[in-house]
Amino acid sequence: MSVVRYDTRHGRHIAVETLDTGINPPKRRKPFKAHFVMLPLHWAETLRRSKRVSTYALAHVILFEAFKRKHVGGEVILSRAMTGMSRNSRRRAAKELEELGLIKIIRNGRQALRVIPIQKS
Repeated sequence: MSVVRYDTRHGRHIAVETLDTGINPPKRRKPFKAHFVMLPLHWAETLRRSKRVSTYALAHVILFEAFKRKHVGGEVILSRAMTGMSRNSRRRAAKELEELGLIKIIRNGRQALRVIPIQKS
């Protein structure tokens, strides 16, 4: 079924007929959402020595984001929106994870921390 509409060009009304080709636009992809993340045994044993609960929580966020980035691409950035932690808690927890040898931190001025999880083989 075609639909006729009128358009004005150079002062004249022109009939424009829209054809139905039967082709639907492609559906949008749903954003990636992991249902679980594996906690490596090395991380579990090392996290037992942590002093703060925020360190444990940040480790889980980092593992989740690293898994997501493996499939989607990009790097793990510890922003306030992603972690849901205050700046000081996030900074202390990241420092402790780095001291435990679980992550490597990349600092770039006052921007959010970028981290690389260290996988022990």
